[in-house]
Amino acid sequence: MIKAYFLLLLIVSSCLSTFQVWAKPPGFLWYNLPKPQTTPKKQGVSFKSLSYTDRDAVLRFYTMEALHKVRFTHRLEDERVFLAMQDYWLREATTHGKLNQKALLYYPEYDFSVTHPTSAIGTQLNDAVRAKKHAEIIKNMASTHGLLFFYRADNPYDQKEILIIKDFSDRHGFSLIPVSVDGGRSPLLKDTRIDNGQADALGVRYFPALLLINPKDGGQVTPVAYGLTTQDVLATRIVSVATQFKGVDSEI
Repeated sequence: MIKAYFLLLLIVSSCLSTFQVWAKPPGFLWYNLPKPQTTPKKQGVSFKSLSYTDRDAVLRFYTMEALHKVRFTHRLEDERVFLAMQDYWLREATTHGKLNQKALLYYPEYDFSVTHPTSAIGTQLNDAVRAKKHAEIIKNMASTHGLLFFYRADNPYDQKEILIIKDFSDRHGFSLIPVSVDGGRSPLLKDTRIDNGQADALGVRYFPALLLINPKDGGQVTPVAYGLTTQDVLATRIVSVATQFKGVDSEI
């Protein structure tokens, strides 16, 4: 009985050893290795789902791509593709232009030419209205402000500007206070004062210099022009200062 038991035990042990030899170990010939993870392909986005800005960007990209492609290939078919894209943009521009004209008829408040006529007659009338308003503003400024003029008596540019400033102040009724910064005096400006630090105190470093002074407002000084300027420029600058650079609405 005992011999039979040991014999059975030897047979089972032999079978297990044989099984361990012939059984495939984990990962045998890499069959059991984990499969690599593949990244799922991104789904495309439909053209209609894009914003209008992105649609326009796509069309412009393909247009430029067609242009650059034909520059390298010199193929007739590639040139045809570019011409087709170019024709699309030309037709779109024409369509938008017609739509714009129609919209301006239905919404005239957006038509700049309605309030600012561009015809020859309209422009002349517009300029006349603007000039009248400018004259009124300058006249009002002359009643409350004076002109402070810094100049160099020996400088040819300043000498030329003296003629312009004197005529401008006389025409519009401004009180003129001329100040010489080089110690000389122009014979046209008999009331000239010699600069005694006023230019530095006001931060004037470029000449000739014209400033507006308001004696009723604590002597507040506002720069108007530097260098050689014309009377038209001076008038425009004074109007800009008077309106705080908001301009004058000239429509009737």
